[in-house]
Amino acid sequence: MISDYFTEDELIKKTGIVKSSWDFVVLKELVDNALDAIEPLSYKKVSIEYAIADRLQIFDNGTGLSIDTINKIYDFSMYVSRNRHFVTPSRGKQGNGLKTIISICYLMGYKLYWHTSDGIIVEMVIDTSKIELGMFSCEMLEHGKTDYRGIEIIGYNGYGIERLKGVIKRYSQCNNDVDFILSCNYCVVEEFSATNNPIDKSKDISIAFYDYHTFLRLIQDTQDGDTTYKAFLGDMFGTRIKNQSVIKSKIKDIDFSSIDFQADFMNLKSYQKSKQYTLLKNHMMGLKYSFNAEMLIQKNQNDAVHNSYVPCIVEFDVIKIDLKSEKGYLANCDCFINNTITYDNAESIVFDGGFYNLGWKKTQYASELNRLLMNYNDYQFTFHFISPYFLFRDAGKTEIDITCIIGDFINALSKALGKEKRIFDAKIEKPIDTRTLMRNSLDKAFMLASTNGKYAITARQIWYKMRELSGIRETSNTYQDFTQKILTAWINEHPQYESKVNFSDRGNFYIGNEQNGLGTANVRNFIDHIDSKSNSFQCYGGISSDVFIKDEFNIEYRYDKVLYIEKTGFDAIFKAEKIMEKYHMIIVSGQGYATRAGKTLLYTLQKRGLKLYCMHDLDISGVQICETLRVPNDKFQYPIEIEDLGICIDDVRKYGIKPEEVEKKSSDTDKLVNISDEYREFFDGGRYYRRVELNAFTTEQILEILENKLSDVNNLPKINLAETLDINHSSLREAAFLKLIEKKYKEQLKDIFIPCDMSEYAGKYTVDDAKKAIPAIKDKLIAEYEKEIEKKLNISQHPA
Repeated sequence: MISDYFTEDELIKKTGIVKSSWDFVVLKELVDNALDAIEPLSYKKVSIEYAIADRLQIFDNGTGLSIDTINKIYDFSMYVSRNRHFVTPSRGKQGNGLKTIISICYLMGYKLYWHTSDGIIVEMVIDTSKIELGMFSCEMLEHGKTDYRGIEIIGYNGYGIERLKGVIKRYSQCNNDVDFILSCNYCVVEEFSATNNPIDKSKDISIAFYDYHTFLRLIQDTQDGDTTYKAFLGDMFGTRIKNQSVIKSKIKDIDFSSIDFQADFMNLKSYQKSKQYTLLKNHMMGLKYSFNAEMLIQKNQNDAVHNSYVPCIVEFDVIKIDLKSEKGYLANCDCFINNTITYDNAESIVFDGGFYNLGWKKTQYASELNRLLMNYNDYQFTFHFISPYFLFRDAGKTEIDITCIIGDFINALSKALGKEKRIFDAKIEKPIDTRTLMRNSLDKAFMLASTNGKYAITARQIWYKMRELSGIRETSNTYQDFTQKILTAWINEHPQYESKVNFSDRGNFYIGNEQNGLGTANVRNFIDHIDSKSNSFQCYGGISSDVFIKDEFNIEYRYDKVLYIEKTGFDAIFKAEKIMEKYHMIIVSGQGYATRAGKTLLYTLQKRGLKLYCMHDLDISGVQICETLRVPNDKFQYPIEIEDLGICIDDVRKYGIKPEEVEKKSSDTDKLVNISDEYREFFDGGRYYRRVELNAFTTEQILEILENKLSDVNNLPKINLAETLDINHSSLREAAFLKLIEKKYKEQLKDIFIPCDMSEYAGKYTVDDAKKAIPAIKDKLIAEYEKEIEKKLNISQHPA
């Protein structure tokens, strides 16, 4: 143990705290010890005397340490305190805090004076030569008498008076039943008077706080074997707990591994569990908000006796302030643990890293409290965590892990933030925001643009009228906000006008060889005529032409699939490769997330029984495209069932595609929250994000991906041809007659020719004038040929 305490490297390993923070360790440990010493008293006082660059004194009005106890503290082969066996909401009680102070003062060259309960000031002078040999020896020197109780350090110069004042102010805040007096060079600088009546928190011990193994250590390390188990329970936990136990043996006669003892232990825990939060409430500072939670000590799914959850109360204050602090810095956040300060304030409160949805502002990737609250720098926070057990991530207890209660914490804090914001907003008169101005003027803007609903209009036309009425200026975001949110919501509220409002095309959709722009008007026209088919084969033609058979079937008879692809351009490739024919598939190409028109088209096709698929880039937005289609929202209120055929990580590996690195954007960071761990790990490259676009693949590779993921088996309905072929006998008869005449006179017709005199039509015509004149010319020439054919072939116009 000598090497653990009296070499710099080993002490850092033991405490987990670097040398530059040792002065704070000394200050915190001594104040904590002073507060522990006076906890049971009816009046509590801690005095801090600071002589700049010379001396630090921390005294309390407790009974103090005796010289005999100090001798035991300097025995580095043993623990002096038994407090480390008690699971209570304490400030520490590890049993070696003063040993750490001794070693730090030795390594820093400070002198340590003890003001003892014997009324004598003593110094324990450590033999440096023995330390170098790995041995420990010290000599006690007396430095006169004292009326104080506590510790004095000569040579301490780690803190300026202003910084020290801030520390003591925070101690006063979390110990409001204690008087704190701060002096400098024997002149009082600040007095922090108690604001609450003294409370003895030292008796806050409960069997409900213990897990099985810790409970056994408490018995074995603090009890004489001849003590009865019930006497032990009465001394530690009170008469009520003692009377609930059925174990009557002496401690030395108990089989601690027996089922009877374990069952008794669980029954005692259960009995006191209903009051476990009552004891913790004595520690509360009186902050505005609070909630109860449970800290997980151990988790053993196979053995409930060894599982243990201990209570935790979190109280906190949230105050909205007028001015934001510098961007990226928290305005003010004080954190306390069991009525003491933390080592690094908000950075001491840690949890599993991730994206946490806190309030209404952008989510931060956070693993500690300071980062979590980064976007709330216009608020002041105070947190106090109270529990008999905390999980620490380091030996120095500088990082308190609250992962197991982070869900409860986020929920309670989010509600408080919302409440404080409403309180703050109610006190100030704010100008009408842009969205409200848009909503207020939208009815009138529509009527002006459409002439009271008479004419169809574009979204842009409404936008211009709305700008005139509201005075809003167009920026890079306002028009998008208008079309995506304000106008969409207005259409949902006024469905009678939806057919009048047209959004511009953002992509295409292909029905066979027919290409249509993916805009409001084209989609609406398609939907309006989708049921116009007769679901039959139609004959037409006759004398003037051959007979044609045209299919007049609704769309579900010809297609059973729809592919939405987030990029235009690929639709032309698929058309060239006859993908639509191969898979009986309609192609819908967009530009990223589907527009309202695109969603309307997909939902209509879904209702007609077609199966929907989506192909997208492998990037943060791409993997969410399907989800935005599946989940209704204020832009489109119906769910779309669509299967994800997008580029996946396996495709990238299979074809050896190297992801490209792109700049990190906050909008992308927000989207990572609901993405699986596998995708999050792929996308997040630290200083940049990764992505792989569809364009990174060759056409052959894209077609292979489709082939592997998409079945070419069709599910088209079968038809009865005998019922669906609508025969037009007139057309067939006329076509047959024309064929007979053609065969009989084919050779004679070759020799018949008449000159066409077009001189009367000389002159300049416009296209429209020419179109009007041509039918008359055609009829005149046909009439001349009729006469010539009748004469040459002796065909009478009047049959016998």
